[in-house]
Amino acid sequence: MSKKKNISIFHPFDFKNQFVDFSPNQEILRESVNEFFIHALSDKTINLRLPFPPHKKTVNDFLIVTEGFANRQVGINSYKICKNELLSVPKLQVSTTDFFSQNLNGFYCHFSNDFLSDNSLLLNWHLIGNKLRKSFINQDATERIYQLLTMMNNLYRSNWSQNKNLIAQYLRTTITEINFQNIQSSHEKINKKRDLADDYIRLINANLNKGYNISELASMLYITPNHLNKTIKKQLEKSAQSVYNEILLQEAKGIASANLQRH
Repeated sequence: MSKKKNISIFHPFDFKNQFVDFSPNQEILRESVNEFFIHALSDKTINLRLPFPPHKKTVNDFLIVTEGFANRQVGINSYKICKNELLSVPKLQVSTTDFFSQNLNGFYCHFSNDFLSDNSLLLNWHLIGNKLRKSFINQDATERIYQLLTMMNNLYRSNWSQNKNLIAQYLRTTITEINFQNIQSSHEKINKKRDLADDYIRLINANLNKGYNISELASMLYITPNHLNKTIKKQLEKSAQSVYNEILLQEAKGIASANLQRH
C-alpha cells in the first residue's frame, strides 16, 4: 500500500528559491517576497519554472490577464484565465500553475496577512469576500486596475522599503476596484433574474387564452423549463406553474366579476 503524499506548504521565499529565477538586479526582491510580491506577466527577467507542483501557499494572491491566457488549478478545479479575467485565491488553498501562453500579459500579485495588518488602510481588505473566485472584469476597469498595478510594480522595484506604505495604498485602491466590479457583476445577475421573472409574467398575461404550457413559455423566453422554474422560485418563492395558475385564477375571477356586474 502506497503512503499518501502530503501537500507541501510553501512560504513565498522558499517557493521562489525553488521555482523562480530572478535576474541579478532583482535579487533584492527576495527580501520582501514573504510579505508582498508583484510580477508583470510579460516580464521576461523573471523566469518561472512551470509547471509548479501542487502546494499550499501562506499568502493571498490574484492574477489578472490583459492578453493571452494562463492555466491554473486550485483544489480539484482547473481555471483558464483569459483576457479581462481575474482569479483570486485566498491563503492555504492547494494550487498549481500549469501554463502561460507566449503572449501573456497582466499581473500576478500576492500579499500576506501580516502585510495587511501592518497597514491600517488594508485592515478591511476582504478581496472578493476572501474567497476563491474567477471574475470577468470589463475593459475600462481592466485598464484602471492595470494602471494601478503598473504603479505598484514600479514602486516595488525602485525601492521596496521606502515605498512600502505607498504600495499599500495602491493595493487598497486596487482591491476596492476589484470588489466594486464583482459587486456590480452580482447586481447585474440579480437584475437579469428579476427581469426574467417580469418577462415571464408579461408573457403569461399576453397569452392567457392560447393555452401555452410551461415548456412552451420557457421556449418563448429562449431558456429551458428547468432554468425558468429555478429563477421564478428564487425571485417569487413559487414555482413557474403556480405563478401561471394564480394569474389564470385572477383572470377568471375578473371575468366572473365583470359578468355579475353586467347582470
